[in-house]
Amino acid sequence: MNRLIPVAFVFAFLAGAAHAQGTDFPALDRDGSGGLSLQEVQAAIPDATEEDFAKYDADGSGELSEAEFSAWVAKRGR
Repeated sequence: MNRLIPVAFVFAFLAGAAHAQGTDFPALDRDGSGGLSLQEVQAAIPDATEEDFAKYDADGSGELSEAEFSAWVAKRGR
């Protein structure tokens, strides 16, 4: 049981760090569409290009789903 406390702390810390870095998907989805437009992505990743965006928009919808955006963030090491 005592091992759970440090593990829970680490997960809480990592989640907080992701939010602090501007990668909180629901907060970035300013129009509530359920996906992120290029402009919404650029709010978190200012150097994001149309080419980067298109590369991670796997389904070609013109918006990044949470999974697509998470893949991008993981690849960037943010």
